[in-house]
Amino acid sequence: MKKAALLGVIAGLAVTLLAVLSAGPGAASADGGPHVATGSDATPDKCAACHRIHTGQNEYLLKEASTVTEFCYSCHGEGGAGSDLAVQEGTFYGVDPAGPAPYGDEPASTSVALRSGGFDMARLNTTDPGFESIGVLASAQPVTSWHTNDGATVGTMWGNGGIGTGAGPSYAMECTSCHDPHGNGQYRILRPMPLGSSAAVGVTVTDQSDPKVYTTTNYFSVGPVSGVQMSSWCATCHTRYLANSTAGSGDPIFTNRHQSNGSLGTTCIKCHVAHGTNAAASGEYSSTTGFPGGGTGTTATAQSKLLKMDNRGICLKCHADY
Repeated sequence: MKKAALLGVIAGLAVTLLAVLSAGPGAASADGGPHVATGSDATPDKCAACHRIHTGQNEYLLKEASTVTEFCYSCHGEGGAGSDLAVQEGTFYGVDPAGPAPYGDEPASTSVALRSGGFDMARLNTTDPGFESIGVLASAQPVTSWHTNDGATVGTMWGNGGIGTGAGPSYAMECTSCHDPHGNGQYRILRPMPLGSSAAVGVTVTDQSDPKVYTTTNYFSVGPVSGVQMSSWCATCHTRYLANSTAGSGDPIFTNRHQSNGSLGTTCIKCHVAHGTNAAASGEYSSTTGFPGGGTGTTATAQSKLLKMDNRGICLKCHADY
């Protein structure tokens, strides 16, 4: 994307996000409240909430935060003042569904957590022995693997590209790679075509009806979104991961793959979280399961690969007889 276009995206992010801080009382949902364009308003006030035309603190003229991620965290960070959805720590503040402002002044919930985990901390009960159950921890734990989101850390976009093109290209993600800060009517304001995906066609993920629910008490449930649509959306980046069967794909790396198109109830988000997990992979075999094809990823302990259970416990949630 050209720099001018990127500037427009980030400027829009700035205009919409920090507007929450001065929005006054009332509930706001991520895909309907502050994340909307100014529309036909000829005299918007939102610009001044985020930008300084001559004294901006970075190249996007934001009045604070040195990176896009830090700017997002000013609302969605640990106890961020602009939102109850603290994606940095995978924690929800207040009641569920979201209660009234002021956001960030409410206590952290100990019974529900954010469905996608968190980028720094997460609250998955990764040892839950229950059938089709992955509960929520009362307090957050450090993540062991996560999607990069700082715009600087380069990782592998696993399986992106045609058959036989290696592990995938390198890419540095940030929050706006996947989410449209202006709002677009999609589930979780996901971009139909993530930035950097090189997908030929975007994917629509149907939004849930109001009131929006951003939390979960069971991580094994895919929740209010269509898992089939989500698998197709994930495949806009992870092209060769999407599989209709376990038959060979012809790719030397991603050859035989777990069925993931939803036809058997198996979808990407059934096993993996999108932001980050606190699952451990310390077992003899799980800890030595490396990255395929020489690619690189973001992980702190072994290779937990955004899975929802320790080691390969997620397998037993469906294949208990094995």
